[in-house]
Amino acid sequence: MKGFSKVFGIFISLLLAMSLSACASDAPSGSEGPDYADDEVMASIAQGLENRFDTADAQDAAGAEVNAEYYANVINEELDQVLPYRDRQFEDSDLQEAVLSYANILEDSLELTETYPVDSIEFLDEWTALYNERTVPLQQFVNDYHLTVDEAHQDTLDELLVNANAVTQRTQTEDAVNALAGSITFEQQDDGYGSYTYIATVENTSGINFGSFGLVLALYDDDGVRVEETYASVSSWAAGETVRFEAYGTTGATQIKVSVDYYEVEE
Repeated sequence: MKGFSKVFGIFISLLLAMSLSACASDAPSGSEGPDYADDEVMASIAQGLENRFDTADAQDAAGAEVNAEYYANVINEELDQVLPYRDRQFEDSDLQEAVLSYANILEDSLELTETYPVDSIEFLDEWTALYNERTVPLQQFVNDYHLTVDEAHQDTLDELLVNANAVTQRTQTEDAVNALAGSITFEQQDDGYGSYTYIATVENTSGINFGSFGLVLALYDDDGVRVEETYASVSSWAAGETVRFEAYGTTGATQIKVSVDYYEVEE
């Protein structure tokens, strides 16, 4: 029995060794984990930008008509470099999100060339919006992921980054303005004879100096129906300053919703 146990033990050891060998042979040779795109994508985006800039310059030099084909040519130079990364894995999820967003903006730009005539107001408005949107991830690529282009294309990239800074600042201002307006609560004063005054005393906590600031008050009745709109404004409003807003109407409102009508930022 002792001899049998010894033979059985050797047999089991051989089976384990064969199983481990089979598992090792199934694994990809030299595999060290997922093939992440993080270390490749910036070079591809840079190449797409340089190709786009060169194609635009070549078309301009040739006197090409600025039409849908003109725009499609330059957009596709970037898409050819960026789209392959849609199916790649990224280690940095923020980078992946930015790359996918950039690809979507480029595709939206290409679709726009097929939607409106390029000399129409609709095209110009949406192209400008997409241009502004496109420069923001480019700024992120430069600041956070060290995107660079060669010296011949640096000035063109710098123009995009200047625009991105303006877009970012404008977005931050709009967010601060909307947050400030959203914090305002008006009290209703019954003046008699069907007249009402709506009053709010508010501190400017936005950190922004305003040359003017206007609000819209939407007035709702007991049934939740908006029955009137009225307006309140101040001619100037410094950061940290407290002002009094007053509006007038003929509705004894159950609910008052406040939104921004206009504002002017003082430099």
